[in-house]
Amino acid sequence: MPMFKKQMIVVLAIALTAIVGTMYATTSEEIVRLDAGVERADRVDDERASAPTVGKIFVYVTGAVNSPGMIELNGSDLHLADAVNAAGGLLPTADTDAINMADQISNGQHIRVPEKLVMKSVEPSRASNDHSGGGGASTGGVVNINTAGVEELDTLPGIGPSMAQRIIDYRQLNGGFKSIDEIQNVSGIGQKKFEKLKSRIRV
Repeated sequence: MPMFKKQMIVVLAIALTAIVGTMYATTSEEIVRLDAGVERADRVDDERASAPTVGKIFVYVTGAVNSPGMIELNGSDLHLADAVNAAGGLLPTADTDAINMADQISNGQHIRVPEKLVMKSVEPSRASNDHSGGGGASTGGVVNINTAGVEELDTLPGIGPSMAQRIIDYRQLNGGFKSIDEIQNVSGIGQKKFEKLKSRIRV
C-alpha cells in the first residue's frame, strides 16, 4: 500500500507538470500573437501618419478671370495658377505682370487678379466733324466697357468716378459684358442714360 501511494504521487506530479507546461506554452503563444498584433497596428498607424494629407480648401477669386467667385480646390501644395484655372482662366485684360502664378495659396484666401491699366485715348477735334447736328463740342472716342479703367469710363456722358467703378465691379463679377445693352444692369444706368451712352461704348 505505501508503494501504491508513492506511485500515485509520482503520476500526479508528472500530470501536474504536463498541465503546467501546456498552460505556459499556450500563454506564451498568446503573448507572442498579441505582441505581433500590436506591432502590426503600430506599423499601420505609422504608415498613415507618414502618408501625405490631401485636403480641401476654399478660396475667393475675383478680378480679371472668366468665372469669379468661391472656388473649391482639392489637394496639397496648391498655387495661384490652380485657383485661376479653376476660375475659368484669365481674361485678356488680366495684368499677368502684377501677379505670381507660382505663389502658394491657403484656405480662406481672397485672390484678386488685377486688370491692365488702359491709357486714356480721346481723338482730337475730328469728332466734331464725324457727328452731324452737334453743338460743336467733342464727344471723345468710343470706349470698350470690358477693358476701360475708371479714368476712361469717366469720359462718358453721365458717368462719374463712382459709376465707373460700379461698371468695373459688375464686369468682374459677371465675366465681362456680352453686349452694350447689358450695361443697363449696372445700378444707376437706366434707359435714358443708356441712350446717351450707346454711341460711345462697345464691347
